[in-house]
Amino acid sequence: MQVPALFLTSLLVLTPAWTGPDACERCRSPADASLSLLPLYRSASPDSLPEPSPDLSPTEVVRLQVEALGDNDAPHENAGIEAAFNFASPANKRATGPLRRFRRLFDTSTYGPMIDHEGATYSTPQIEEASAQMGVILTTDSGDRVGYLFRLSKQSGSPYEDCWMTDAVRRVPVEEVTGQKI
Repeated sequence: MQVPALFLTSLLVLTPAWTGPDACERCRSPADASLSLLPLYRSASPDSLPEPSPDLSPTEVVRLQVEALGDNDAPHENAGIEAAFNFASPANKRATGPLRRFRRLFDTSTYGPMIDHEGATYSTPQIEEASAQMGVILTTDSGDRVGYLFRLSKQSGSPYEDCWMTDAVRRVPVEEVTGQKI
């Protein structure tokens, strides 16, 4: 999908503020369960996957998806991809679904690095009324850094009323997302 130049320009103007180096190290540490949101969902049932809720902020929605994709086959094969699909907005699902088609996105060089990545650094979300965007830099198992920009919206219709859901995820150069090398 081609993105209009005006949209790309607006992304650069809304460059997110990145968390500091201490936060980056904490985000990269899989042993630090206090920062992970997935145990909150798996404590009720080991097979439970996160789902949209009006109680989740845009940051939590993005982190849940990124964490699930980082451990894609827990608690079962492709569970991370299913969790990400759970948070796809209805409009996103119309474009990328059903789930079996959505899964194939992760076989591409664009989204493949999201699966079983080694660490993640998150930007501060840019929220304006019912829309938000948030940048993520993933570190792959080979040490490469890959940038993504999540675009979310707060849903107004049933069954997801007041839930933040993902409308799009774009792979972008790290420098384009951050405005600087980190």
